[in-house]
Amino acid sequence: MAILPLLILAASLTADVAAATCESLKALTLPDTTILSAELVAEGPFTPPPTPTVQNPRPINLPAACRVSGRVSPAVNFEVWMPASGWNGKFQAVGGGGFAGVISYGAMATALRGGYATASTDTGHSTPGGAWALGRPDLITDFAYRAIHEMTV
Repeated sequence: MAILPLLILAASLTADVAAATCESLKALTLPDTTILSAELVAEGPFTPPPTPTVQNPRPINLPAACRVSGRVSPAVNFEVWMPASGWNGKFQAVGGGGFAGVISYGAMATALRGGYATASTDTGHSTPGGAWALGRPDLITDFAYRAIHEMTV
């Protein structure tokens, strides 16, 4: 029975190492990019943050994952989720439709449950409609192609 305490200790050390590794991504430096958070999210319900169009989002069930959020200048927000275990070795980018403007949490959850590392972007804006683009050619470039490229990088 002396092995049981060792297994419990090993399991807790593995969780601590995974959390430390995930949280260390906060120090990652990329051009024009700020990593806003990097945290190990426990298995269970996750409630996405509210958006201008969804004030009270419903919780979604997730496996344990490393959740990284960041921003690429001037205004591209993104999230990357990586499975804490059982990664299938693949990456799946997910997106929204129309003018987008939101992180696609539901689609990310589906990808994560399938074992994928996944990412989504708001394509550089979080305002419904197209008023955000008036007089902002830089934001139009982000929306057109740059945001997805930067999210993937």
